[in-house]
Amino acid sequence: FFAPTVVTGLRQDDELVQQEVFGPVLAVQSFETEEEALELANGVPYALAASVWTRDNGRALRFSRDLDFGCVWINAHIPFVSDMPHGGFKHSGYGKDLSIYGFEDYTRLKHVMASLA
Repeated sequence: FFAPTVVTGLRQDDELVQQEVFGPVLAVQSFETEEEALELANGVPYALAASVWTRDNGRALRFSRDLDFGCVWINAHIPFVSDMPHGGFKHSGYGKDLSIYGFEDYTRLKHVMASLA
């Protein structure tokens, strides 16, 4: 068992930022602008999923478009839906599962789910 952990003060080249961590660990990095946040988020070799937390619908849509991750969740985290694709980009794997898209190995899909109301 590993207790839920929040780690702050991380640099972009820290192992906790650059590796996939499957567990109750939240790595926190500070940023000044949206562009810097996107650069930090996309500046990793793994890209299974990302969550965007904001009340700004325009920001949510910009981030869902610009994040280079296989799944992007807006104001949610890990809401699997059986008819939507799930799978990563980059070193996080190739292809999708949980849907008919699993058969479309030659495409690159991004699932964006948002609660904008």
